[in-house]
Amino acid sequence: MEKSLEIHTISKIDVCRGQSSINPNGLQLLADLILTKKDKRLDNDEWSTHYEDTEAPNCKMVDDIVIEMAKAFHAATGFQLVLDSMWSHIHEKNMSTTIHNHYPVEISAVYYVSVPEGSGKLLLHPHHNKYHLATVPFEPKEGMFLIFPGSLEHSVTRNHSDKPRISLAFNFNLYKEEDK
Repeated sequence: MEKSLEIHTISKIDVCRGQSSINPNGLQLLADLILTKKDKRLDNDEWSTHYEDTEAPNCKMVDDIVIEMAKAFHAATGFQLVLDSMWSHIHEKNMSTTIHNHYPVEISAVYYVSVPEGSGKLLLHPHHNKYHLATVPFEPKEGMFLIFPGSLEHSVTRNHSDKPRISLAFNFNLYKEEDK
């Protein structure tokens, strides 16, 4: 019997993390704008994963965030991102999001607008290998964005803060220049 075992990695998952150029005053303005849409939920069923989802503001600042993420992603990968959908996420005290993914969308992203201390983490669950069931936490920071495969399972831990955690969520499809 062989005493050593070779391991060949055949799959990996890339998560892109970046920081926007929006200043703290701009982030506060965006948070205030998102909170004005607090009652425009995408689903009013408290048991739905879309309960904490609200309409995203249609404004230049959000457009600039999309452009900034798309440029950073293109510089890193050579792929263009084409926006499919977006929404705001408002987590009040004790709210969390259960494990889910955004399949069949190719790319998903989250942008953190307001992150009070103790307001939770994003957990990525790369469970495509049943022998490696790790959960990878990402500590959010205001102005930070994460871009990851839409099929990647993820969840958000409970907000223990008295203030809301506010983020924007995006779904993108990929476009490569040779696809013309």
